Amino acid sequence: MNRFLSTKNTFTIIILWGIVLFFIVMLVLNFTKGNVPVIPMIIISLVTAFVLWVLLDTRYVIKNDFLLYRSGPIRGSVAISKIKSIKHYSGLNVPVMLKPALDTKGFIITYNAFDDLFISPIQSDIFIAEMKKINPQIEVI
Repeated sequence: MNRFLSTKNTFTIIILWGIVLFFIVMLVLNFTKGNVPVIPMIIISLVTAFVLWVLLDTRYVIKNDFLLYRSGPIRGSVAISKIKSIKHYSGLNVPVMLKPALDTKGFIITYNAFDDLFISPIQSDIFIAEMKKINPQIEVI
């Protein structure tokens, strides 16, 4: 079992941590003033928890014949034997629906007939080598 953390784009990390800090300050100020509207506080707390979860728990695991991905509550797996290609990609607008990554540089993994996944493992060379050990038919573009 190999674990790979996600690379982190500085701009993205600054924005996400900024959101977390802003919401925490809002929560603290509302508690100190005594104004505690319940529903907005619950929503702000949930959004803050979600963003923290994504920031602290984005990773990829190669286990047996599967690539397991997780980014906060977003989790899934791809059978490595079904992967057709791994394409290097860099850009703000990633043309993929599922993006469990914290960077704008990474890989678009194409599997099955029309499924795509964008990931950004830190040790990309080792990641590709491990994937090709399991499925040598993977085309690296």
